[in-house]
Amino acid sequence: MIKEFLIKEKIEFKDDPKTLQTASRDWSFVSPVLSKIPRREVELVIYPKSEEEVVKVVEKALEEHIPLIPRGGGYGTVGGLIPIRGGIIVDMTMMNSISEDDEFIYADAGAKFSGNFRVYPTIWQKATVGGYFCGGSWGIGSYEYGTNWDQVVEVRMVDPRGKIVTLRGGDIKIAAHAEGTTGIVTKLKILRKPEREEVAKIIQFDSLTQAAKFIGKMYDEAFPAYHMTLRSPQMAKITEKLTGFSTDKWHLLVVYDRSLGEIEGQNGSVLWNKRHLFFAGVYVNTYMAKGGGVYYSQYHIPIEEFEEKVTKVIEFNPIIEAELANDRKAHTYFLFYDEDKFYTINRILGVSSFNLHSISINGRLQAEHLQRIKWYKRAYDKEDLFNPGKVEF
Repeated sequence: MIKEFLIKEKIEFKDDPKTLQTASRDWSFVSPVLSKIPRREVELVIYPKSEEEVVKVVEKALEEHIPLIPRGGGYGTVGGLIPIRGGIIVDMTMMNSISEDDEFIYADAGAKFSGNFRVYPTIWQKATVGGYFCGGSWGIGSYEYGTNWDQVVEVRMVDPRGKIVTLRGGDIKIAAHAEGTTGIVTKLKILRKPEREEVAKIIQFDSLTQAAKFIGKMYDEAFPAYHMTLRSPQMAKITEKLTGFSTDKWHLLVVYDRSLGEIEGQNGSVLWNKRHLFFAGVYVNTYMAKGGGVYYSQYHIPIEEFEEKVTKVIEFNPIIEAELANDRKAHTYFLFYDEDKFYTINRILGVSSFNLHSISINGRLQAEHLQRIKWYKRAYDKEDLFNPGKVEF
């Protein structure tokens, strides 16, 4: 029935096996946990070209009780595209217009990152604006600005009733990192980053203690940096062929407005120009280079506890990268090539407050944010047709 409907409405779709398989796989296959989750085959991949087509697709899916899974660039790593109950994938990449003025960026959900975004993912060349909003949170620029949704002033989406709604203020969290469980986001209005000349510096340290003290001082003195990333010597080693940078020391990349003055350190452009290799870029590229066998966890560690927590696991020789954010926490990746060490670290540090290996969004959101999503989903998606199985009640 739905194929005939799409043909009649001239809405583009594909149903060949290769497309169905490719479109329903995101980068969560690199996860040692999510890669083992059973999934069902989807029926179709639909490519709407307008908000009106999205509405028609939603209305027909509701009529036939078909699950809907929105798709952006397909580079999410937390299982947002895993089809728990099959259904239809709604690929948003044909809705990709983007523009900006002095204050705002106006982007369709399928638009690629360009221009002056305040916060964006490390894999921005491949991600879409809507996909990052619905499945991401922190990123490049989070030291100054915070989460990606803090930059969004307005969201349009097609909700589980097939209605176009506009979310503003606190209601933006109904769609932020909701993985499409509360609706299909179509358009976003985002605060624009001011134009300025930025400089990147690398500061090296002989020990973790020195690095932790320096970072604590940066927070205490409220230095107005744009972005800061701390990397371990092992991280420099595994990425040196890709970045051209090598050191046997802990090193901090600091990016800031040149008008603020100078920080002592070496030119950091060698790393800043390769920032697409940070975080998700590290383990995705490492996974591909090694052909698998990469295990990783992320912990959001208060700055005051950072040295203590890392010291607890340092004997296991983890590869470490920490993105510093405006919540005064080190958003820290621990990477291993040994599965036993991966599970050992998880036992020592406990359950992460940002669980990259959970199929549900519950393990990645604060209580107030999660409650907004649950309330909305309970009210408008009683059949759990919008990306089913991704919200736990």
